[in-house]
Amino acid sequence: MSDEEKVKMGSRRAVPKLTEGGDEVESAPSRSSSAIRELQKGKSVVGLKARLLAYLELVRPHNVLAAVICVLLGMAASYKVAGYTFNIADALAASLVVALVSAGGYAINDYFDYMVDLVNKPYRPIPSGRVSPKEALAFSVALGAVGVALSTWFGYVSVVFVLLNAVLVYAYSAKIKELGIVGNVVVSFEGSASIVYGSLVASLSIGRYEILSASVIPAIIAFVLLLGREIVKTIEDYYADSVRGVRSLPRVLGLRKSALIASIILLSVVPLSFLPYFSGIYDRFVYAPLATLTIVLIVLSVARMLRSSNIVSAAAKVRSILKVSIITGILALLLSLIF
Repeated sequence: MSDEEKVKMGSRRAVPKLTEGGDEVESAPSRSSSAIRELQKGKSVVGLKARLLAYLELVRPHNVLAAVICVLLGMAASYKVAGYTFNIADALAASLVVALVSAGGYAINDYFDYMVDLVNKPYRPIPSGRVSPKEALAFSVALGAVGVALSTWFGYVSVVFVLLNAVLVYAYSAKIKELGIVGNVVVSFEGSASIVYGSLVASLSIGRYEILSASVIPAIIAFVLLLGREIVKTIEDYYADSVRGVRSLPRVLGLRKSALIASIILLSVVPLSFLPYFSGIYDRFVYAPLATLTIVLIVLSVARMLRSSNIVSAAAKVRSILKVSIITGILALLLSLIF
Protein backbone atom coordinates (compact mmCIF):
# COMPACT_ATOMS: atom_id res chain seq x y z
CA MET A 1 0.00 0.00 0.00
CA SER A 2 1.37 3.44 -0.92
CA ASP A 3 1.91 6.19 1.67
CA GLU A 4 -0.88 8.31 0.13
CA GLU A 5 -3.36 5.41 0.42
CA LYS A 6 -2.43 5.00 4.07
CA VAL A 7 -3.21 8.65 4.70
CA LYS A 8 -6.60 8.38 2.99
CA MET A 9 -7.47 5.43 5.23
CA GLY A 10 -6.07 7.34 8.20
CA SER A 11 -8.53 10.20 7.59
CA ARG A 12 -11.32 7.84 8.67
CA ARG A 13 -9.68 6.85 11.96
CA ALA A 14 -7.42 8.22 14.70
CA VAL A 15 -4.35 10.15 13.54
CA PRO A 16 -1.55 7.64 12.98
CA LYS A 17 1.84 7.97 14.52
CA LEU A 18 5.29 6.76 13.48
CA THR A 19 7.70 4.57 15.30
CA GLU A 20 11.34 5.65 15.17
CA GLY A 21 11.71 3.37 12.16
CA GLY A 22 9.05 5.33 10.30
CA ASP A 23 6.32 2.65 10.09
CA GLU A 24 2.74 3.59 10.74
CA VAL A 25 0.98 2.23 13.81
CA GLU A 26 -2.36 2.99 15.41
CA SER A 27 -2.46 5.96 17.74
CA ALA A 28 -3.31 5.36 21.38
CA PRO A 29 -5.89 8.01 22.31
CA SER A 30 -6.06 7.06 26.00
CA ARG A 31 -2.27 7.26 26.39
CA SER A 32 -2.04 10.56 24.53
CA SER A 33 -4.93 12.09 26.51
CA SER A 34 -3.31 11.06 29.77
CA ALA A 35 0.03 12.47 28.65
CA ILE A 36 -1.57 15.76 27.67
CA ARG A 37 -3.22 16.11 31.09
CA GLU A 38 0.09 15.48 32.84
CA LEU A 39 1.89 18.00 30.64
CA GLN A 40 -0.74 20.65 31.22
CA LYS A 41 -0.10 20.50 34.97
CA GLY A 42 3.13 22.34 34.21
CA LYS A 43 5.51 20.14 36.20
CA SER A 44 7.93 17.44 35.10
CA VAL A 45 7.54 14.05 36.75
CA VAL A 46 11.11 12.71 36.96
CA GLY A 47 14.16 13.02 39.21
CA LEU A 48 16.84 15.69 39.04
CA LYS A 49 19.43 13.67 37.09
CA ALA A 50 16.88 12.61 34.48
CA ARG A 51 15.67 16.20 34.18
CA LEU A 52 19.18 17.54 33.62
CA LEU A 53 19.76 14.97 30.90
CA ALA A 54 16.39 15.90 29.42
CA TYR A 55 17.36 19.58 29.29
CA LEU A 56 20.55 18.59 27.45
CA GLU A 57 18.51 16.53 24.99
CA LEU A 58 16.10 19.43 24.58
CA VAL A 59 18.78 21.69 23.07
CA ARG A 60 20.10 19.02 20.65
CA PRO A 61 23.83 19.43 21.51
CA HIS A 62 25.01 17.84 18.25
CA ASN A 63 23.12 20.51 16.28
CA VAL A 64 24.48 23.25 18.53
CA LEU A 65 27.99 21.94 17.91
CA ALA A 66 27.37 22.11 14.15
CA ALA A 67 26.26 25.75 14.53
CA VAL A 68 29.45 26.55 16.45
CA ILE A 69 31.58 24.97 13.72
CA CYS A 70 29.74 27.13 11.18
CA VAL A 71 30.69 30.25 13.15
CA LEU A 72 34.33 29.18 13.15
CA LEU A 73 34.10 28.51 9.41
CA GLY A 74 32.86 32.04 8.72
CA MET A 75 35.55 33.57 10.90
CA ALA A 76 38.31 31.46 9.38
CA ALA A 77 37.29 32.36 5.82
CA SER A 78 37.23 36.10 6.50
CA TYR A 79 40.46 36.13 8.51
CA LYS A 80 42.23 34.25 5.73
CA VAL A 81 41.02 36.69 3.07
CA ALA A 82 42.17 39.60 5.24
CA GLY A 83 45.52 37.97 6.01
CA TYR A 84 44.96 38.05 9.77
CA THR A 85 45.58 35.32 12.33
CA PHE A 86 42.65 33.69 14.07
CA ASN A 87 41.49 35.57 17.21
CA ILE A 88 40.82 32.90 19.84
CA ALA A 89 38.98 35.19 22.29
CA ASP A 90 36.60 36.43 19.62
CA ALA A 91 36.07 32.88 18.37
CA LEU A 92 35.09 31.67 21.84
CA ALA A 93 32.75 34.60 22.42
CA ALA A 94 31.04 34.28 19.02
CA SER A 95 30.71 30.52 19.46
CA LEU A 96 29.05 30.99 22.85
CA VAL A 97 26.60 33.54 21.42
CA VAL A 98 25.51 31.22 18.63
CA ALA A 99 25.45 28.17 20.91
CA LEU A 100 23.10 29.87 23.37
CA VAL A 101 20.74 31.30 20.75
CA SER A 102 20.68 28.00 18.84
CA ALA A 103 20.02 26.02 22.01
CA GLY A 104 17.18 28.39 22.91
CA GLY A 105 15.75 27.95 19.42
CA TYR A 106 15.73 24.15 19.69
CA ALA A 107 14.08 24.32 23.10
CA ILE A 108 11.32 26.65 21.91
CA ASN A 109 10.74 24.41 18.90
CA ASP A 110 10.04 21.49 21.23
CA TYR A 111 7.73 23.73 23.28
CA PHE A 112 5.52 24.55 20.31
CA ASP A 113 5.78 21.04 18.87
CA TYR A 114 4.98 18.97 21.94
CA MET A 115 1.48 18.05 20.72
CA VAL A 116 2.99 16.84 17.44
CA ASP A 117 5.73 14.97 19.32
CA LEU A 118 3.10 13.11 21.33
CA VAL A 119 2.20 11.47 18.01
CA ASN A 120 5.53 11.28 16.21
CA LYS A 121 8.27 11.42 18.87
CA PRO A 122 6.84 10.53 22.31
CA TYR A 123 10.38 9.91 23.57
CA ARG A 124 11.29 13.64 23.37
CA PRO A 125 11.76 15.46 26.73
CA ILE A 126 8.38 17.22 26.87
CA PRO A 127 5.96 14.48 25.72
CA SER A 128 7.84 11.93 27.84
CA GLY A 129 7.18 14.08 30.93
CA ARG A 130 10.82 14.73 31.77
CA VAL A 131 10.47 18.48 31.13
CA SER A 132 7.22 20.41 31.33
CA PRO A 133 6.18 22.88 28.59
CA LYS A 134 6.48 25.80 31.03
CA GLU A 135 9.98 24.75 32.02
CA ALA A 136 11.02 24.40 28.38
CA LEU A 137 9.66 27.86 27.58
CA ALA A 138 11.48 29.51 30.48
CA PHE A 139 14.70 27.67 29.64
CA SER A 140 14.48 28.73 26.00
CA VAL A 141 13.87 32.39 26.77
CA ALA A 142 16.74 32.44 29.27
CA LEU A 143 19.20 30.92 26.79
CA GLY A 144 18.19 33.31 24.02
CA ALA A 145 18.36 36.36 26.28
CA VAL A 146 21.84 35.51 27.53
CA GLY A 147 23.01 34.87 23.97
CA VAL A 148 21.76 38.25 22.76
CA ALA A 149 23.29 39.97 25.80
CA LEU A 150 26.70 38.40 25.13
CA SER A 151 26.58 39.57 21.51
CA THR A 152 27.17 43.12 22.82
CA TRP A 153 30.83 42.05 23.11
CA PHE A 154 31.18 42.88 19.40
CA GLY A 155 29.09 46.07 19.30
CA TYR A 156 25.63 47.16 18.19
CA VAL A 157 25.85 45.66 14.67
CA SER A 158 26.40 42.26 16.25
CA VAL A 159 23.48 42.77 18.64
CA VAL A 160 21.11 43.72 15.83
CA PHE A 161 22.15 40.71 13.74
CA VAL A 162 21.79 38.25 16.63
CA LEU A 163 18.55 39.76 17.90
CA LEU A 164 16.88 39.67 14.48
CA ASN A 165 17.93 36.07 13.97
CA ALA A 166 16.77 35.09 17.45
CA VAL A 167 13.35 36.65 16.82
CA LEU A 168 13.14 34.84 13.50
CA VAL A 169 13.95 31.53 15.18
CA TYR A 170 11.21 32.00 17.75
CA ALA A 171 8.74 33.22 15.12
CA TYR A 172 9.48 30.10 13.08
CA SER A 173 8.57 27.79 15.93
CA ALA A 174 5.48 29.78 16.87
CA LYS A 175 3.94 30.25 13.43
CA ILE A 176 6.20 30.25 10.36
CA LYS A 177 6.72 26.50 10.59
CA GLU A 178 3.04 25.99 9.72
CA LEU A 179 3.59 27.75 6.38
CA GLY A 180 5.41 24.76 4.93
CA ILE A 181 8.14 25.61 2.42
CA VAL A 182 8.47 29.13 3.88
CA GLY A 183 9.40 27.53 7.18
CA ASN A 184 11.93 25.28 5.45
CA VAL A 185 13.55 28.32 3.87
CA VAL A 186 13.70 30.15 7.21
CA VAL A 187 15.38 27.22 8.99
CA SER A 188 17.91 26.84 6.18
CA PHE A 189 18.61 30.57 6.25
CA GLU A 190 19.18 30.46 10.00
CA GLY A 191 21.65 27.60 9.60
CA SER A 192 23.68 29.48 7.01
CA ALA A 193 23.42 32.69 9.06
CA SER A 194 25.80 31.16 11.62
CA ILE A 195 28.51 31.22 8.94
CA VAL A 196 27.70 34.83 8.09
CA TYR A 197 27.83 35.79 11.77
CA GLY A 198 31.31 34.32 12.12
CA SER A 199 32.40 36.37 9.13
CA LEU A 200 30.70 39.45 10.58
CA VAL A 201 32.55 39.07 13.87
CA ALA A 202 35.87 38.88 12.01
CA SER A 203 35.04 41.98 9.97
CA LEU A 204 33.99 43.91 13.08
CA SER A 205 37.16 42.89 14.90
CA ILE A 206 39.52 44.23 12.25
CA GLY A 207 37.25 46.94 10.80
CA ARG A 208 37.04 45.61 7.24
CA TYR A 209 33.49 44.90 6.08
CA GLU A 210 34.54 43.78 2.61
CA ILE A 211 35.79 40.47 4.01
CA LEU A 212 32.17 39.52 4.67
CA SER A 213 32.17 38.32 1.06
CA ALA A 214 34.25 35.33 2.18
CA SER A 215 31.13 33.86 3.79
CA VAL A 216 29.04 33.88 0.59
CA ILE A 217 30.18 30.57 -0.94
CA PRO A 218 30.01 28.43 2.23
CA ALA A 219 26.72 30.08 3.26
CA ILE A 220 25.11 29.29 -0.12
CA ILE A 221 26.26 25.67 0.00
CA ALA A 222 25.01 25.30 3.57
CA PHE A 223 21.65 26.88 2.73
CA VAL A 224 21.00 24.56 -0.22
CA LEU A 225 22.02 21.41 1.65
CA LEU A 226 19.96 22.38 4.69
CA LEU A 227 16.93 23.20 2.53
CA GLY A 228 17.03 19.78 0.89
CA ARG A 229 17.29 18.10 4.28
CA GLU A 230 14.44 20.17 5.71
CA ILE A 231 12.13 18.96 2.95
CA VAL A 232 13.23 15.39 3.67
CA LYS A 233 12.27 15.99 7.32
CA THR A 234 8.79 17.14 6.28
CA ILE A 235 8.40 13.85 4.42
CA GLU A 236 9.37 12.01 7.59
CA ASP A 237 6.84 14.12 9.56
CA TYR A 238 4.09 13.62 6.96
CA TYR A 239 1.55 12.11 9.38
CA ALA A 240 2.46 14.08 12.50
CA ASP A 241 2.25 17.45 10.72
CA SER A 242 -1.50 16.96 10.38
CA VAL A 243 -1.77 17.43 14.16
CA ARG A 244 -0.55 21.04 13.94
CA GLY A 245 -1.92 21.70 10.46
CA VAL A 246 1.47 22.32 8.87
CA ARG A 247 1.11 22.90 5.12
CA SER A 248 4.32 21.13 4.24
CA LEU A 249 5.26 20.25 0.68
CA PRO A 250 4.37 16.56 1.15
CA ARG A 251 0.90 17.45 2.44
CA VAL A 252 0.34 19.93 -0.40
CA LEU A 253 2.02 18.22 -3.36
CA GLY A 254 2.27 14.62 -2.20
CA LEU A 255 5.16 12.44 -1.12
CA ARG A 256 6.63 11.51 -4.49
CA LYS A 257 6.74 15.05 -5.86
CA SER A 258 8.24 16.33 -2.60
CA ALA A 259 10.90 13.63 -2.68
CA LEU A 260 11.77 14.64 -6.24
CA ILE A 261 12.01 18.34 -5.28
CA ALA A 262 14.21 17.50 -2.28
CA SER A 263 16.42 15.34 -4.52
CA ILE A 264 16.90 18.10 -7.09
CA ILE A 265 17.85 20.58 -4.38
CA LEU A 266 20.25 18.14 -2.73
CA LEU A 267 21.93 17.20 -6.02
CA SER A 268 22.48 20.89 -6.80
CA VAL A 269 25.05 20.82 -3.99
CA VAL A 270 27.29 18.76 -6.30
CA PRO A 271 28.13 21.59 -8.76
CA LEU A 272 28.18 24.12 -5.91
CA SER A 273 30.82 22.06 -4.13
CA PHE A 274 33.34 22.97 -6.84
CA LEU A 275 33.15 26.71 -5.99
CA PRO A 276 35.48 26.50 -2.96
CA TYR A 277 37.89 24.37 -4.99
CA PHE A 278 38.47 27.25 -7.41
CA SER A 279 38.05 30.18 -5.00
CA GLY A 280 41.72 30.31 -4.07
CA ILE A 281 41.44 30.38 -0.27
CA TYR A 282 40.74 26.70 0.44
CA ASP A 283 43.47 24.07 0.33
CA ARG A 284 42.42 21.73 -2.48
CA PHE A 285 44.15 18.64 -1.12
CA VAL A 286 42.47 18.98 2.27
CA TYR A 287 39.09 19.97 0.84
CA ALA A 288 38.73 17.32 -1.87
CA PRO A 289 38.50 14.11 0.23
CA LEU A 290 35.84 15.34 2.66
CA ALA A 291 33.93 17.15 -0.09
CA THR A 292 33.89 13.94 -2.11
CA LEU A 293 32.58 12.01 0.89
CA THR A 294 29.85 14.64 1.33
CA ILE A 295 28.77 14.28 -2.31
CA VAL A 296 28.72 10.48 -2.04
CA LEU A 297 26.50 10.65 1.04
CA ILE A 298 24.11 13.04 -0.72
CA VAL A 299 23.87 10.90 -3.85
CA LEU A 300 23.29 7.74 -1.79
CA SER A 301 20.58 9.53 0.20
CA VAL A 302 18.77 10.63 -2.94
CA ALA A 303 18.98 7.17 -4.49
CA ARG A 304 17.69 5.51 -1.34
CA MET A 305 14.71 7.84 -1.04
CA LEU A 306 13.66 7.73 -4.69
CA ARG A 307 13.96 3.96 -4.94
CA SER A 308 11.98 3.23 -1.77
CA SER A 309 8.37 2.05 -1.91
CA ASN A 310 7.83 3.58 1.55
CA ILE A 311 9.08 7.14 1.22
CA VAL A 312 8.20 8.15 4.77
CA SER A 313 10.23 5.32 6.26
CA ALA A 314 13.12 6.01 3.87
CA ALA A 315 13.10 9.73 4.74
CA ALA A 316 13.69 8.93 8.41
CA LYS A 317 16.89 7.08 7.49
CA VAL A 318 17.96 9.58 4.82
CA ARG A 319 17.62 12.46 7.31
CA SER A 320 20.29 10.86 9.50
CA ILE A 321 22.63 10.29 6.55
CA LEU A 322 22.23 13.90 5.45
CA LYS A 323 23.10 15.08 8.95
CA VAL A 324 26.45 13.32 8.56
CA SER A 325 26.91 14.93 5.14
CA ILE A 326 26.37 18.36 6.68
CA ILE A 327 29.11 17.71 9.23
CA THR A 328 31.56 16.39 6.63
CA GLY A 329 30.78 19.33 4.35
CA ILE A 330 31.41 21.90 7.08
CA LEU A 331 34.63 20.17 8.12
CA ALA A 332 35.79 20.04 4.49
CA LEU A 333 35.54 23.81 4.30
CA LEU A 334 36.89 24.60 7.77
CA LEU A 335 39.87 22.26 7.74
CA SER A 336 40.90 23.37 4.25
CA LEU A 337 41.10 26.91 5.57
CA ILE A 338 43.15 26.00 8.63
CA PHE A 339 45.67 23.60 7.10
